Amino acid sequence: MQTVVEQQIVTEPDEVKLRIFDKAFELFLRYGFAKTRMEEIARTLRISRKTLYKYFANKHDLLMELMTHKHLRIHGKIEKIHADPDKSIKEKLQAMQECLSGEIPQGMNEFLRDIRNQVPDLWKIFAEQKEKNINRTMRKMIETGIKNGDIRPDVNPDIVLLIHAASTEAMFDPGFLAHTPYTIRDLVRELDNIIFYGIVKREN
Repeated sequence: MQTVVEQQIVTEPDEVKLRIFDKAFELFLRYGFAKTRMEEIARTLRISRKTLYKYFANKHDLLMELMTHKHLRIHGKIEKIHADPDKSIKEKLQAMQECLSGEIPQGMNEFLRDIRNQVPDLWKIFAEQKEKNINRTMRKMIETGIKNGDIRPDVNPDIVLLIHAASTEAMFDPGFLAHTPYTIRDLVRELDNIIFYGIVKREN
């Protein structure tokens, strides 16, 4: 069941709105959510404040739609990877990893820390979206892998997803992000490597 915002994004694509998303995200990454003003977004886009407020009532609404749009785009790509009959489970996992890594730009650590601190209500919504969509696709892929013999039959999908969700949550902790020398892209890649391939060297 999609939220009203998700339905609007899916059914009402708009070139101006997409331009606003791109520029707002760029400014949020550069200056932080709290320090970026709606007036600055409008000025950088060379549109009037009236036009910007026609699309978004405030910065909070802009961020909500921006992040939902990005989430749905990533989810769509992952669903497409999962549905590809020509890819093995290993190829699908690698493609998913590359997809997620490609969507994480420089400065994402600071941005996520900023969002979690400044707008915890939206952070909760984003976490729920991930749980509902991306985790659901991962579950289907794991279950298909078990059925096809590509994943060990004794693997419990519930536990795999629980570990993955808990590890992701820990990585996005503001205190951790503030001190880790690694980017979110590096952390996500290594987490998936450990969960899906382990750390013990195995014979081919």
